[in-house]
Amino acid sequence: MDKILIVEDNESFRKMLELNLESAGFSFDSYANAEDAILAFNRDIFSIGVFDLKLPGMDGVELLSNILEFAPDFPVIIITAYGDVETAVWAVKNGAWDFIQKPFDPDILIKKIKTALEEKLYKLPERRIVGDSSGIKKAITLARKVAPTTTTVLLFGESGTGKEIFARAIHRWSKNKGGPFVALNSAAIPESLLESELFGIEKGTATGVEKRIGKISQADKGTLFLDEIGDMPLILQSKVLRVIEEKAFQKVGGREVIRVDVRIVCATNRDLNKMVKEGEFREDLYYRLNVFPICIPPLRERKEDIETLIDYFIDIYSDNIGKKVNKLTELAMVKLKEHDWKGNIRELENVITRAIILTDDNTISENHILFGSFEEEEKIEKFDLKEMGEKARRETEIRIINEALKQTEGNKAKAARLLNISYKTLFNKINDYNLE
Repeated sequence: MDKILIVEDNESFRKMLELNLESAGFSFDSYANAEDAILAFNRDIFSIGVFDLKLPGMDGVELLSNILEFAPDFPVIIITAYGDVETAVWAVKNGAWDFIQKPFDPDILIKKIKTALEEKLYKLPERRIVGDSSGIKKAITLARKVAPTTTTVLLFGESGTGKEIFARAIHRWSKNKGGPFVALNSAAIPESLLESELFGIEKGTATGVEKRIGKISQADKGTLFLDEIGDMPLILQSKVLRVIEEKAFQKVGGREVIRVDVRIVCATNRDLNKMVKEGEFREDLYYRLNVFPICIPPLRERKEDIETLIDYFIDIYSDNIGKKVNKLTELAMVKLKEHDWKGNIRELENVITRAIILTDDNTISENHILFGSFEEEEKIEKFDLKEMGEKARRETEIRIINEALKQTEGNKAKAARLLNISYKTLFNKINDYNLE
């Protein structure tokens, strides 16, 4: 069931919201201040937020910014008084889904919530495995064979090859497809926080710490996807081994042994066998994970799939961006096929998305094909450096960002999703280039 995060400091108004949302069949948690709401957001799963603009301490705009930095797809409806409409409009341009002005008919708010949830659900089709090369067909065959079982699966391959897409496919093809799919990237979370994120934590374990549900509990009766398992600290590897062997664990600071029914799928871009020999990865965990390994081939080894992947990404992102792109020039296709694709499918997806944004008609030309990333300064080939230079690179970034903001009517959160970069990265770029 979808759960709503309500933040409203006026007690009587908050009670009114609770009564109406309860009558409409919604589940919710409500708070009087932003600080408590952030703690709740970190320990529970919510589908949408309803925030008052004026709050004690941290206001609704700052709360919105905090939430979107960690969950850019999270829809938020801002509640505003008559004199704050201008600020509410600004909030929408900076990531809020919509706003509603006091006093309002509760039915209107409920309708907005339902619409936002539907948009969140149908915004993009679920990513699927695309390709007809021998390597990808072999991986699909193995995934389909293992999916109906409870066997732990190890997906290995370079970054950007689509390991999470395979993990989600295994979940969809499994007997527990009706349960949750929960993902955790071991490399993306600081080591000091990883244990509590994975196993959960009991209240009072440290000063100011609130009780939190971990990813394993969230994945009960479903699938837990542990991405970049090779980056998991040795001390946690033994605890993951216990979950695999005994289907049991304890929260950080907890004594109770918690039982779960969870299927584990892991992924890595590292050589775990080599790590075992060097003492960087537990041998017993490696053999538990390596029961059913599946290799996801890099894009350079399946170049016959590039045209199919391009068509797939054009179909998805043309609709999402609102353009009718249906052609690629011959030179554009040659440029795409000759590229080495060190970033694999993820890099191809980003390049096609940018090309759709840049084109002014229904055709992508070679001039619209730009390699590189906003997220990190990648090495630029010598002819590119001479041809474009730093000034041209900046101008290209500005043009792409402006076009994305135009397509999303100034909504920074949506623009960041469109560009496949984080909200924070886009915000910094806008400030760097003085685009406001």
